[in-house]
Amino acid sequence: MSPWVLVCGSIALDYIGHYQGSFSSYQSRYGVEALNISLQLTDFRTSYGGCGINIAYGLHQLGVPVLPLSAAGANFMDHYHQHLTELGVDTRYIAVDASRPQCATALVISDDHGNQITGFHAGASDSPLRKLPSAIPGIEDCKVAILAPENAPIMLRQARDLKAMGIQTIFDPGQGIAAFQGEEIRELLSLCQSLIINVHEYEILQHNARLGTAEIEQMMGQVIVTHGVGGVDVLQGGEVIHVNAVPDVEVVDATGCGDAFRAGWLYGQMHHLPIRRGAELGCVMAAINLRHRDTQTYRVTEASLLAECDALYGPATR
Repeated sequence: MSPWVLVCGSIALDYIGHYQGSFSSYQSRYGVEALNISLQLTDFRTSYGGCGINIAYGLHQLGVPVLPLSAAGANFMDHYHQHLTELGVDTRYIAVDASRPQCATALVISDDHGNQITGFHAGASDSPLRKLPSAIPGIEDCKVAILAPENAPIMLRQARDLKAMGIQTIFDPGQGIAAFQGEEIRELLSLCQSLIINVHEYEILQHNARLGTAEIEQMMGQVIVTHGVGGVDVLQGGEVIHVNAVPDVEVVDATGCGDAFRAGWLYGQMHHLPIRRGAELGCVMAAINLRHRDTQTYRVTEASLLAECDALYGPATR
C-alpha cells in the first residue's frame, strides 16, 4: 500500500458571518468592556468545516492518499456525508454517533482584513465510538499523522497511541491551545516530532506551558510558525527558514486558510521536497483558499499548485 497521511481532527458545521470594516476600528470607536460586543453582520451562512476535514479536503485534491479519523453527530448524515462521498474522500473512520445530535460546530465572524472571532463547540468529537489510530488496518503504512485542533484529552489519546507505533506526528493545537493546561501541552510536545502553529497561538502555548521559545525548539525536531500576511518561519536544527506570504491576495474569506496551508505543507513532506518549497506550497494553498468563500469550495490540482508556486517563488531550492 502507498504511504498515506492520517488526519486526526474535528468534523464541523461552520456558521460564518462577515463584519464590514475592522475589529480594531470598532474597538477604537466604541471600546470593549468585559467583551460586550455587538456586531451588525452583512452576511451569514452555513458551510462544511472542521480543521481535520479541511486538511483532508486539501490533501485529497492534491492527490495525496489521506484518511480522516474523527467522530460526528447524527446531523452528519443530513448533508455532510454525501458531500464528502461525492468528492471521493474516505469516510470509513468517521464514526457517526446517533446518540449525539450535533457534529462539532464553529461560529466564525470575519472582518474585511481577515481577522476572526471564533466560538467552537466539540459536539460528538469525544464520542466513545471513535477509534484510535492503532485500530486502523494498514496503519503501518501511514507516513505522517497530524493532530488537528481538538480538546486536549482527545489529542493526548491519539498522540500516545501514535508514539507507541513510532509514527511521525505533527501537533497542531490551533485556537484551542488557550484551554490546554501546562502539563497537557508539555506531554503533547514530548509525544510529537513537529509543531505547527500561528504566532498568536505560539505565544499562548508558551505562556500556558511555562516554556520559552528556545526550550520548545530544543524539544521539537521542527517548529512551523505562521504569521498571516507576514509569511511563515520554519525552525529546525537551530536554523530559521523564512518564506514570505503570497502578495496582493484578494481576501474573500479567511476561514480555513491555515488548514489549506497545512495541506500544502504536508504535500511537500509526502513528496520529500525541500523545507522551503513545502512552506511555499503551503502559502500558495492558503492564498487559494483566501480567494474563495468558505473552506471546502476551492479547487486545485497538483499540477496547478506546482505551476502557481513556480510562478510566485521560482524553482524549488534547498
